Amino acid sequence: MPCSPSAPIPADSKQPVHVLIPAHNRRSVTLECLNALNAAGDLGRYHVVVIDDGSTDGTAEAIRLSYPQIHVLTGDGNLWWTGAIVLGMRHAVEAGAEQLIWLNDDCLVRPRTLELLVEHTREHPRTIIGAQGVEANVSTEVAFGGKRRSWRGFRFVRAAADEVAACDVLSGNLVCMPREVVDAIGYPDLKATPHYGGDALYMVRARNAGYRLFVDGRTEVVGVSGERPLFPTGMLTAPGGPLRLLELTFQPRSGLAWRMWLHLYWEAYGVWGLVMWSKRQAEVVGATALRFLPLRLRRRLAGH
Repeated sequence: MPCSPSAPIPADSKQPVHVLIPAHNRRSVTLECLNALNAAGDLGRYHVVVIDDGSTDGTAEAIRLSYPQIHVLTGDGNLWWTGAIVLGMRHAVEAGAEQLIWLNDDCLVRPRTLELLVEHTREHPRTIIGAQGVEANVSTEVAFGGKRRSWRGFRFVRAAADEVAACDVLSGNLVCMPREVVDAIGYPDLKATPHYGGDALYMVRARNAGYRLFVDGRTEVVGVSGERPLFPTGMLTAPGGPLRLLELTFQPRSGLAWRMWLHLYWEAYGVWGLVMWSKRQAEVVGATALRFLPLRLRRRLAGH
């Protein structure tokens, strides 16, 4: 349940930091995210902007009722993640933001989480820092955060509890960056990455432009997301017919979109990225062939 409405805080008393939260048709999840920000004191400390992309479940109305100090931008349902983030970033830049924070609405922050990220970018020029997150009830594995490049692809960095660790790319679930990044590389690429991959490609481009990337292990963020139909985690057992994976590779907003991975691997690895991209496409084709087997057998092959 949302917290009781609080009186709006004068805008000039807040720091020039804008927290940008894309949202679409999951009112309870979005409100839970805002409740966590409120409990941490972040609603009074920073400018919080929710980009509601055409929700039909009353998300925007519920936010305005419970948290009138939050600015709500609206879309027509076609923004998706990258479009919503770009809209929010443009609004923040025009409003004079000095730091920009991306925050997915399925993340629950703890006290001091955002403060530590903002302090790091202020104290260390030309840096971008992201939070480390775990899924609810699965605290032993990193669900999002920082990754390092290896010859086999990106691999998660597990930052220690008191550590800020260097990395090569960041998940966009919770990231803080100085506003000057926009001057250096512009906004996330709507054409190449309209949904999935928009965060990773932007981070790769920032790193290529000379920004240092870090992941903060001092506080852990809890993710409450569920199954992602456009980016199945288990290719052999994901819902849908045998050709579902191939269909997703041709959907630009999918996490399996061939164009998105081609851009990401090329800009992160150069020529070697073409090899990695080819390998990934071969894995999708191989998994597609196996999806013609009975589900029970596919589950055994997947180790379930």
